[in-house]
Amino acid sequence: MRLSSPPSTLHVYRHLLREASYLPPICRPYIVEQIRNRFDKHRYDDSHSPDTKHRIRRARHDVRFLWAANNGLLSNMQRILLLVFGRTGKRRSELIHDLVRREPPSDSDELERALTREREARTYKARDGTYKERAPDWLDKWDMDNIQTFASSQGRTNQVASPRPQIKSKQIDPAKRLPEADIWGRPLAASLARSKLRKEYKALVNRVLPPVVKSEWDTLRALAMGEADSGLWKMPPRRPQARLPGDDSGDGEKTKEWDWQAYATEPVRSIERGRSRSQRARTGEEVDGPYEQGNPRGLHRYTPRLWRRLFARIWETTPVIEERPGKNGKADIVWGQTSKDAPVATAAHAVFFEGVPDVSRTSGKRRSKK
Repeated sequence: MRLSSPPSTLHVYRHLLREASYLPPICRPYIVEQIRNRFDKHRYDDSHSPDTKHRIRRARHDVRFLWAANNGLLSNMQRILLLVFGRTGKRRSELIHDLVRREPPSDSDELERALTREREARTYKARDGTYKERAPDWLDKWDMDNIQTFASSQGRTNQVASPRPQIKSKQIDPAKRLPEADIWGRPLAASLARSKLRKEYKALVNRVLPPVVKSEWDTLRALAMGEADSGLWKMPPRRPQARLPGDDSGDGEKTKEWDWQAYATEPVRSIERGRSRSQRARTGEEVDGPYEQGNPRGLHRYTPRLWRRLFARIWETTPVIEERPGKNGKADIVWGQTSKDAPVATAAHAVFFEGVPDVSRTSGKRRSKK
């Protein structure tokens, strides 16, 4: 089925909500909320402004994006799962904000101590030997110890499916990455050192995968292990599109007219771009004639096993902070981890392994050359 382009902005909005209704139930509320919030935010904008036209083009692209994900394009569905569970996009920014912000003081004494520590941290020794106090900036509002602890935990895990760059051990403490002198060999100025420190912390936080609440982490674990109810991931059947009476464009009897004017005025590669194997999964166009290129690339049939693998990838990149029982203020950072053991051979396949000796490890001796 070829995906037709919605004619008006209202139809784009309805098409987005329609495609979102076919997503897995666990993904649907967040995507629907984002669609409604985006349209409500710019509801009264000028329809002729360049920004509005750009947003409408982006919305039409999102219609094709959701349609392809619902029809089996695995890369698009993985992107949706990353957005829903806060591994990328707006929700990740919200979770990062909760991770880096300092906890407010609980009483007046703690507030006084916090103000004193902040004042001492902003005091520095100038080149003329006098002590000065710099102006506060956004890095003062961040809990740098918490960021380093979390980055160290993430760096020790093997995040193969992470959408963010890997955290190396030398990047965990940004203060140690600052140079001791400038390009002229003089001690680094306080303002320059502070700007470089902000840059290093910003680069570090850009690699961090923020934690989620315990209930969401447990739900994601159940989905990855196959223990969750199928109502959380099973996609609803697709409804047929509504058509006007007498419209036979949906059946295969009506032959599509050849647009010879387009072929006469535009390059063939631009006209038939949507019919290539890599694009047919996104456009839904069919190839006619005897030279069909084969099935579209990237399309998969959603099965329970495939859903478990998709959710397992997300779960392995999702941490949770668990408090230690009996120890106030102590917590552990727990990451999702699936077993990588080889499956046990079934009874039907066990006959192929009869008489094979048990080998725990291969020999380290190399065969000598003749």
